[in-house]
Amino acid sequence: MTINVRQKGQEGEREIAKILNSIVAKVRDEFKLKQYAKEDELFQRNQNQSAVGGSDLSNPLYLEIEVKRQEDLSVNSWWKQCITSAERTGGIPILIFRQNRKKWRVCMQAELPLFPECSKKYLAMPRVRVEVELDTFKEWFKMYYSEWVKHNADREAGTED
Repeated sequence: MTINVRQKGQEGEREIAKILNSIVAKVRDEFKLKQYAKEDELFQRNQNQSAVGGSDLSNPLYLEIEVKRQEDLSVNSWWKQCITSAERTGGIPILIFRQNRKKWRVCMQAELPLFPECSKKYLAMPRVRVEVELDTFKEWFKMYYSEWVKHNADREAGTED
């Protein structure tokens, strides 16, 4: 039996969109905001990604999300693709990937402090690629979207001039 690689990739994108949209729904409920209609969900597959490029999941939150569901891992090249897309849009690069019968993994950027010897003050906060489990990413995303809603409260509530 032949595996349809394109279909497997699309299913992965739908699965991640569903996870993120469920978090959006929970946050909107916590803030007592109107829920989006199914056709208006924040995260949707980017149908034009092959033709015009861009991330795998379109969204208005400045998240450049690449979803890869492949048996052979190419994390470095996928990450480079993600960074290139994020640099073009000014978005946050996020790579979500998994192999068959394994859990989703997430690469994203984090700032890690550098401390000089015998000091409690850090010299710098370089941005580096880190890998986290999906549950950790979901916690981060819930905080990210909650802050997004707070920052855009007037627009979200429909009271913006």
